[in-house]
Amino acid sequence: MKRLPLVLGLLLCTTAWAGPKDKKPAKEVEKPTAADPAELTKKEAKQRGAAFADYEREVAAGGKARAADALVIIVEDPSLAEFHGEAYARLGDLLNEMSLPYAALCAYAQAFSAASDTNVNEVSLRVPAAIEIATKVGDLSILQKPFAGNLGLARTDDVRGQMAYLAAKENVREGQWGAASGILLMVRPGDPLWADAKVLEGIVLNQQARHEDALKAFEAASATGRGREARWSDSVQINTARTWYGAGNYPRAIESYSRVTRASEYWPDAQFERAWAHFRVDDLNGSLAQLLPFDSAFFDTWYYPEADLLRIYSMFLLCKFPEAERQMAHFAEKYKPVRAALRSAGGMTTVAAFEAARDYRSKGRTGDLPEMLWRPWAGEERFGQSVAAVRAANDELKRMKSIESNPFSDSARTWLETRRDTVIDTEGQRVKDRLAAQEDELSGMLTNSELFILDILRMKQQMFEQAAITGKELEAAKDVKRTERIRKGWQEWPFEGEFWADELGYYKVDVIPSCPASMRQSVK
Repeated sequence: MKRLPLVLGLLLCTTAWAGPKDKKPAKEVEKPTAADPAELTKKEAKQRGAAFADYEREVAAGGKARAADALVIIVEDPSLAEFHGEAYARLGDLLNEMSLPYAALCAYAQAFSAASDTNVNEVSLRVPAAIEIATKVGDLSILQKPFAGNLGLARTDDVRGQMAYLAAKENVREGQWGAASGILLMVRPGDPLWADAKVLEGIVLNQQARHEDALKAFEAASATGRGREARWSDSVQINTARTWYGAGNYPRAIESYSRVTRASEYWPDAQFERAWAHFRVDDLNGSLAQLLPFDSAFFDTWYYPEADLLRIYSMFLLCKFPEAERQMAHFAEKYKPVRAALRSAGGMTTVAAFEAARDYRSKGRTGDLPEMLWRPWAGEERFGQSVAAVRAANDELKRMKSIESNPFSDSARTWLETRRDTVIDTEGQRVKDRLAAQEDELSGMLTNSELFILDILRMKQQMFEQAAITGKELEAAKDVKRTERIRKGWQEWPFEGEFWADELGYYKVDVIPSCPASMRQSVK
């Protein structure tokens, strides 16, 4: 079985920066002011005065557009690299005042990357504004790399926590688990992002196979995040279940999976993954009960080929060969066209992949691919934020046409177009990568399913040979029959081939193995 995926940052954690109502307000951030000449050497002060002379003159005269032009001249001059950080920061202020927040965010991001020893204090004052804008336009990821490279920009404890959280997510993206763990220590108890940081810490610890510590992190997150939306709580719950599974404690995993609410978007994954936990403890009937809903029409547009194979293999271990063969034929019939469609999608550009996933999310269009392949993008938080960011960038670019005559607008437009295209390319590549992985996975499953038929034939032959040697027909292993009591207030209906939506997730299966006692196989 492949490693169960962990719900990472943007599928799992919220991006709301508001703290608890009873939390004391953070120390007020200083308003941007000119760099303190006392902190500069005389030479540096003279150089700075010369570099910002035109800007200061235009600001004094009230000419924001011409002041922005003067700042663009500074950031485009390599000989003034020492002052680029401050120039980008001040340019971000002006763009924001001119109702161009996304362009301002691009300038702030460059300021954070270009900050030097002489202007780090000046640049750091823009961190709260940048985070606020990034949250509104849906592009917090633009700040992850600059913050990861310069955590010294923090001015107050609450800002430090926000920066550390985003910096840790950048290290998670790059697979730097140790660095991410260390950075997350900067998020302190009482910080607005404390619960989210503990969730991210749990994910990182799981990647390091430190399951016991991960469970403590998820427990702390759950306790701190009480009262948050159900989606967040369910995401913590399924990650807790996955941690128990990764630790090999399958009974606790089953218990945790069962706590994911029926209405949750994570419920299908919880059902499927719980089936694996039942399988690991040799509870094949329990596994089949969890998998039964995936054989219903309600899941026709969901991509769970592994659920079909797990059901087939469970039938094989129970020596239900005719049923296993029937379902194997159904599996091939269902998924060969899906594999063909995946192969045809291999030539899509990243732009086409992004637009196709966006069209399904907003309009339900599926194009040439089955709906089951697009469904994950309909609810993924990270992709939704990226769609919002692209929309915000396009809207702002339209408004920028009114200032085309100003020289600074060319630079601002270029930054914004570059960022928009980067978001599209990054998300489009994620779509392509997932489709490519699904094609490889499905090809392997279809190949293995053909080999599995040979295993069924081999098992049958062994049973016939054993019967020929003993001279009598083999009897199936008999399980002890117990009368199960129905709990008070519950009703039981036998399954008669019809699926009802309100019954999904509540099935019980009682399949008696057809294997002779001498040939009963265990999954362990």
